[in-house]
Amino acid sequence: MVAYRATPADATSGVRVGDVEYRGFPAAGAGVTGASPETQVAFFALLHDQDLRAPIAAFVRDDAGNEAKATFVDNVFPKPFKKSRIELEDKFIDRVVPEIIEHSPELKMTAPAQGSPEMIAAFLKVNSELRTINADQIAAFAAKTSPNKLWDGPFVQLGNSQVEASFADHRTYFYKGKEVDQQTHLGFDLAVTSRVPVVAANAGTVMNASWLGIYGNCVILDHGMGVQSLYGHLSSFDVKVGDTVTRGQTIGRSGMTGLAGGDHLHFTMLVGGRMVNPVEWWDAHWIADRVQRKLGEAR
Repeated sequence: MVAYRATPADATSGVRVGDVEYRGFPAAGAGVTGASPETQVAFFALLHDQDLRAPIAAFVRDDAGNEAKATFVDNVFPKPFKKSRIELEDKFIDRVVPEIIEHSPELKMTAPAQGSPEMIAAFLKVNSELRTINADQIAAFAAKTSPNKLWDGPFVQLGNSQVEASFADHRTYFYKGKEVDQQTHLGFDLAVTSRVPVVAANAGTVMNASWLGIYGNCVILDHGMGVQSLYGHLSSFDVKVGDTVTRGQTIGRSGMTGLAGGDHLHFTMLVGGRMVNPVEWWDAHWIADRVQRKLGEAR
């Protein structure tokens, strides 16, 4: 997060990381008392697949396209990501593919017969094409974010959960001994027990509470200023779109809907519609130093 001053106040401003832009919001919406209209706040990210040397700069741009920018990040650190091998079995494919296709008219296809040779091809279309469609659908929610910071303090990880998969795991899929696909898993898979209550990681507003492709029954919460959180593979919902929730409030139950091999929660954070590593958001020290301290100095 960065706080900055941009003039004129009604110009477009934010942070650009490589070719990705993150919108800035008036600092008053983050609780910065007495902030001038020119004082802005922007959350941004260096994405898992971006070069460590990607230029990062605050910018302001007027309607005529004139732009000014200022760099402010002088060091980044590499983060190792895991690699995993996924062995696909017909039992799993036959269970998940028909239901996903039934809920995904955007694929414009019907499910093959269970046990048929066409089923693996349908799985690969779901795992690749639908995954891309879903990423675009999720990114679109960023345009509806509140201009106000709705959350406070660190985000909550699913209690007593075991991490079954981490953020940006590179997965190689094998079927009958042959490599058939590669994808990147952009979230944490957190497991406790079957149908465990899933709580809101922080205060916000419900943007989605419905089936969303490979994520099955999925809740997306808006926490304001481009920050959102996603909860996938739920078995049921306890909230609806438009509801206001508090940190720790039950929003649904874990499950195995969508592209899930077992009962768990798929959780990820979103910044500007882009999936980012939740680890820092769970860290009270990181929140205090990287967000609250900067907002205090902006006052």
